[in-house]
Amino acid sequence: MKYFSVFNLGCRVNAAETNLFAQTLINEGFTPRHSRKSGNPPSIIFINTCSVTAKANVESLGLIRHLKKQYPQAQIVISGCADTKNIKNLPNLSFLPNTNKETKLNILKSLYDTKVDDKFSHTHRYLLKVQAGCTAACSYCTVPLRRPYLWFLTINDAVNTVNQTVINDYQEIIITGVNLNQYAPGFSNLVEALLTQTKISLISFGSIPLLCIDNKFLNLYKKYSPRLSHFLHIPLQSGSDKILKLMHRSYTKKIILEKIRNLKLEIKNLSIGTDIIVGFPGETESDFKETLNLCKHIGFQKIHVFRFSPRPHTPAQKLSQKYPLLSKTEISKRSRLIRSLIFQTTLPSHQTPET
Repeated sequence: MKYFSVFNLGCRVNAAETNLFAQTLINEGFTPRHSRKSGNPPSIIFINTCSVTAKANVESLGLIRHLKKQYPQAQIVISGCADTKNIKNLPNLSFLPNTNKETKLNILKSLYDTKVDDKFSHTHRYLLKVQAGCTAACSYCTVPLRRPYLWFLTINDAVNTVNQTVINDYQEIIITGVNLNQYAPGFSNLVEALLTQTKISLISFGSIPLLCIDNKFLNLYKKYSPRLSHFLHIPLQSGSDKILKLMHRSYTKKIILEKIRNLKLEIKNLSIGTDIIVGFPGETESDFKETLNLCKHIGFQKIHVFRFSPRPHTPAQKLSQKYPLLSKTEISKRSRLIRSLIFQTTLPSHQTPET
């Protein structure tokens, strides 16, 4: 019997892809090796890497080297977004570019079954990948360099896949994509189709770009509220218009406030999470206070705080040469202040945040 192992780093798109790659191996006759303590060594290992931060890239390379040492006879397939140029000469390694991975996995139409047994399966939750690639070119991000294309699952294929997941006893789907704002058929159109053409009990979202929140999306909550998650993770990155512009984000603080206000008006018992980058090049104390006060005003239930990490070949890397980077002490201080907000009483939703 031939065994395989899969390892995933980074976002839920990567996690969904890792599940799909596992499904291709199952279809080829391999058996998943779910426990590292199993006495059966894997003959093939798939690693989906991440490069969203410098730390993630280092962790990806470290995992590859560790597994190569632990299983010297295994064929290791590496994909994802990490920069792997420093390990290309290691034996028994093969590299699957993201574009080739899309082609390989596309035949599955984002469908995997319970044999994959990922960390969500025991709670009957399913990762539905509907979009990949990004051309938005946020100044700090390497994803457009690693995934410079756009792929999407058609609405019809998404409906068919979700109907099969219901048969397979999944009760919740988690819609995920690299940039759902670039889902070509329209994000709200997809959600509407899944609500009207499937019997899935609950639809939730890995994260939702701010500009995906349109009137149609809000109206779907009016009609199908019990079947839509009341937790939304909306990555904002900053509350300063100056920093948002330097980041190449396609919205302003005014748009943020309007969208969040509309969400709170339409969705009862709404919880919101976000991502915030601290220490971005050019971020003054005043810029940081704008972000801090915006977060206080919105009242997030969860905040992922990232310390700015200059990524190779990005515009923000050049900005970090123009603007002196903040000290580690100052960045740590700002990170703590943002994180502390989830434990504090927030401003009433009708108040305007101070600037």
